[in-house]
Amino acid sequence: MQTVFRTTLAAVAALLLPLTASACAGSVPAAEAPAINVGAVPEAAPGAAPEETTDPLAARDGQLLSAALDEYAAGMGAEVSAAVYDFSTGATWYYNRDGRYLEASLVKVPILLTLLRQATEEGRALTEDEEYLAALMIEYSDNPSTTALYESVGGPEELSRTYELLGVSGTEATETWGTNDTGVEDQLKITRAVAEGVDWIDEDLLAFAVGLMENVDAGQRWGISAGVGDTGAEIALKNGWLPDDTLAWNVGSTGFVRSAAAEYSIVVLTSGALTMDDGVSVVEEAARMINSFQSPATDGTASGPDRVWRADGPDA
Repeated sequence: MQTVFRTTLAAVAALLLPLTASACAGSVPAAEAPAINVGAVPEAAPGAAPEETTDPLAARDGQLLSAALDEYAAGMGAEVSAAVYDFSTGATWYYNRDGRYLEASLVKVPILLTLLRQATEEGRALTEDEEYLAALMIEYSDNPSTTALYESVGGPEELSRTYELLGVSGTEATETWGTNDTGVEDQLKITRAVAEGVDWIDEDLLAFAVGLMENVDAGQRWGISAGVGDTGAEIALKNGWLPDDTLAWNVGSTGFVRSAAAEYSIVVLTSGALTMDDGVSVVEEAARMINSFQSPATDGTASGPDRVWRADGPDA
């Protein structure tokens, strides 16, 4: 196993772009390396209880990626969690599944879903004001617009109802949005709902949400998009960042990727960075590793060991 571990890390490292200056060793406070939750688990729908798979290929490849992330996180002294759901196989992979992080602006997606749910229940389209505030909230991560929408939809009571419908059980809706903690399992359920749809939100309204997440401001097109090999891929994302009580930064990125050869939801969360830029670098490097496994390059050649969570893929 040691030989496989080192060989895989070398192969992955050769495919990754160099770290940015802000992500150099020592830029994040030393911390214990995160635990690993490896293997792919089939998950039928957001909120459904996962069942362990016995597929040896999926379990093996999940372990290889987890080993690479474990080495990176330990070297950076970073706390990192990640999750991926493959649309084609229904398999889910987690890394450090139990890690906890501030939700920050990631909560803006379920706030939007709450607005869309209410409009669906009322059988109406969004008003011009609602569309305007939603665009500011998602595309520009505007906080005053978020506060206005959060109040208009009914605050934590209505957001809690949305979380319940999503099967989100470890993330609490609070009076002050974004100050609660969350984890990759809950965030994966949220981004899957946007990508796959739910029966309690009108399809056209959901398409509006996807359009916003695909059109975020240029200054926020970072995170889970890092390392996607297909330049023509459809990428929808939302990022969040917030310092905790110790002034260490929590940074997260969630969304989904649809390329010619891969369709998947992805979440990466980190905490403990001295600056927001350091946190962004950690998130992007972890995403780059994951995407190098999952998303092939535009010329059709794999940018990493071909596909990680596909049982029918090549024996990389």
